[in-house]
Amino acid sequence: MKSTTFKHTLSILTLGLMGLAAGGAQAGWGWDHDHDHHHGPAFKQSQNFSQTVNARQEKQMQRIQAGFRNGALTQPEYRELMGQQANIREMERRFRSDDGRIDLREFKRLDHALDMAGRNIRDEKTDRQARNGYDHRPWYN
Repeated sequence: MKSTTFKHTLSILTLGLMGLAAGGAQAGWGWDHDHDHHHGPAFKQSQNFSQTVNARQEKQMQRIQAGFRNGALTQPEYRELMGQQANIREMERRFRSDDGRIDLREFKRLDHALDMAGRNIRDEKTDRQARNGYDHRPWYN
């Protein structure tokens, strides 16, 4: 009786393991596939794109914070510029959600968004508005 139960349990386990192995093969699990997927040229290019975007965004955030601290940006300007940075982060997140990478087309869109945000930072910091309202000093001062 114990022998029959053992054989029955063993056959169920064997079928289960075979099912897992077949499912894994169909899903593309395996050393070769994972190795190529994570360390191929597209992955490395995506990493470079991400590093470039993140470095630029970090510099822009520092510029916004410095502008707010020194009074060059009003509270509404600060909120608007930080909102633009959040939108860029969200765009990057959406691009990654499909395949975990940023391709050249997506990088160009992020780069353009960062260019526009950089111009907005410059324009808002130099529009001569003070935190307590419009700055009435002459433009030549």
